[in-house]
Amino acid sequence: MNIHILGNGAWGNALFSVVKHNCPIVSIVKRSQKLIDPDVVVLSVPTQSIRESLKNISTDKNIIIVNTAKGIEKSTHLLPHKIVQSIFGNDVEYYTLIGPSFAQEVIKQMPTLVNLGYSKKNSNNIKVKNLFQTDFFRVKLTAGVEVLELSAAFKNIYAIACGLADGLGYGANTRAKLIVLAVDEMNTLYERLHWTIDSHITAGTVGDLILTCNSAESRNFTFGSLLAAHSVQDALTMVDSTVEGINSLTSVGYFEKKAGTKLLLADFVSNIVKMDNPKMVKTNFENFVKRV
Repeated sequence: MNIHILGNGAWGNALFSVVKHNCPIVSIVKRSQKLIDPDVVVLSVPTQSIRESLKNISTDKNIIIVNTAKGIEKSTHLLPHKIVQSIFGNDVEYYTLIGPSFAQEVIKQMPTLVNLGYSKKNSNNIKVKNLFQTDFFRVKLTAGVEVLELSAAFKNIYAIACGLADGLGYGANTRAKLIVLAVDEMNTLYERLHWTIDSHITAGTVGDLILTCNSAESRNFTFGSLLAAHSVQDALTMVDSTVEGINSLTSVGYFEKKAGTKLLLADFVSNIVKMDNPKMVKTNFENFVKRV
């Protein structure tokens, strides 16, 4: 089985360090590189680059695709599994690997737990799990990919809110309040969409949310913190890396309409970014946290 990790950034290199423990034939390639007849492709590119990257895969056989991107395609509001299906069809064997996992900690082999989401039609669940499972990188199989992928996208939005609280000088109590609001908001969204998962308390849902909402290692948290005193563009420039939460904000209204519900915390972050006025951020934040 030949495995290609598509995307040679920090997370791609972290995944390479994991997979090489279990598979001698694994390579890491740039997103623009052509791939001919791979057995397994691990997507380690930003969500906005998935579609273009997949066009570089040439194959006549059934391949396995493992997604690790955490976001929503801006132009279509599609989650990663839908982007892949739009190119390879609904029968592609698809998995999504999601969980609280900062790249540098994985490279240092610090204990990490993630979820591997799969669909009922998949036939290689254990084989794919064992590509990633090590004594320091534990993988739990989870039926379904929708909840994991939407959680992964929306937790970036909520991390911006927690970063903003931090930048304004609020403490752990306030971040905890925002995290509880986020969990409640996501659960309501999944219920309205009639999406199910083995458990709503998993590494890929609540675990990833807690990690991202409490650490300056998170680009989204850092971006939110910078918004307390800087414009959106200046904050993005200072982060100097992909802030997936910004892209995901464009789909908040879409999912509100699809689910028939309001997402107050996600809406608040969206309004802060649209307003783009550092002088008004503190007042707006105070008004919001007092009424929710």
